[in-house]
Amino acid sequence: MNKNFKTIRLDLFKLHDSQDNTKNWILAKGKNLKDILKDLIEKTIFSHTELVKYLMNKHNLSIATAERLVYLKREWYPLIFIKELVDLTNSPKYEIQDQIEILKSVKPPVVEYVAIKELTINLCKIAGAHAADGTMHDSYIAITDGHKSNIIALINWFKEFQYNPKLIRISDRQYGIKFSSRVISRYLLKYFNFPSGCKQYTVKEPEIIKNAPMELRKAFALGALTFESGVGINKQVALCVSSKAFRDSIVEILDAFGFNYNSMEKQSGNYWRFWTNTINKEEASKWMELFEKNTEKWFKLKDIIDGYSRQVSSFEEAVQILNSIYPRQSSSKIILNEVLSAFKELRRTHRYKLAKYLIQKNNLESYGGKWAHSLKYYLDILKSANIISMEKKRFGPKASFGTIVREEYIFNQNISSWRLPDRKSLLN
Repeated sequence: MNKNFKTIRLDLFKLHDSQDNTKNWILAKGKNLKDILKDLIEKTIFSHTELVKYLMNKHNLSIATAERLVYLKREWYPLIFIKELVDLTNSPKYEIQDQIEILKSVKPPVVEYVAIKELTINLCKIAGAHAADGTMHDSYIAITDGHKSNIIALINWFKEFQYNPKLIRISDRQYGIKFSSRVISRYLLKYFNFPSGCKQYTVKEPEIIKNAPMELRKAFALGALTFESGVGINKQVALCVSSKAFRDSIVEILDAFGFNYNSMEKQSGNYWRFWTNTINKEEASKWMELFEKNTEKWFKLKDIIDGYSRQVSSFEEAVQILNSIYPRQSSSKIILNEVLSAFKELRRTHRYKLAKYLIQKNNLESYGGKWAHSLKYYLDILKSANIISMEKKRFGPKASFGTIVREEYIFNQNISSWRLPDRKSLLN
């Protein structure tokens, strides 16, 4: 995405909260900031002594703290002090805040952040990711996901602040970032109005983004879809969330950019959804614009376009790759690896025999044509990977008239000819 839109400025002074005391202040620093503050102090109607008393009374400061501010005996200056001088001198606030380069909090952990003064692509992506999968309590922020690549992308977005959250592995299938930052949490609270605490049912696209140029709204959608949506084995993109306002904002953005989808206008199981039909190569190329490059869902769309290319040296390596890319879903009776293992055992089979084998192997309760039909997506993946091939075969006469013809699937024992989805960092 290129920055070819009108700049939306952020008022840095909003990062100060009226409930803050000196222990919660957000501090600012800049190369020329001290000289600017000196000029502002001289422009006030107060003498230095009078200004000290004014600050003490209005902001409940000690004389020592007020004097250090007025006599500029610091390297860092609180936003509330700078804003006070702007107000006292009726100075243009954005010209003054342009001199602010770095922000930090008085309260530990003391980390310095680049002061972001306008709405940026990466800031909108962070907002989308937080709307989708983030939690915030006071100044503590956490965002988790089942795909490591998503968290790596998120960390790169935070480089906008020149800050690098540490990637943590929470479990075998869960990664995330967890950190405390009064500065970044204030960006989420003050500019995007994300609440502290539960937001599952009320989260929505922030108004500042909703009223922004469409490229910034698209960045928000990218952040949200990279974390919240799914690109399944059925080659469909789908979103399922608890907040109707959140879903509606995303589909509004999809409409603006000409994406095709289906949207349920009534709740289904307490969720609001949209989904696509099975997408072709051309559609996959378009949908890739709404997922961060080199994240898992972006790769799945790329697989639709380019096919699979990764060679493997063993059955076990193939199992590991497929298990990472197509893990068990809560609604799934089986996983792709179990289908692959069944082929290794059966060698040649048709869909109904395969379904019966898997049901018995996994002690499942039901068996029938509908369940067997659901294996199609797994079989398509294995065919694309050259792990199985298919041929039509006659299975005897029909009860009424004609001959039963079924698709028989043959296991390819030449592992060197297999081609798996290519995820270079998958096994690291």
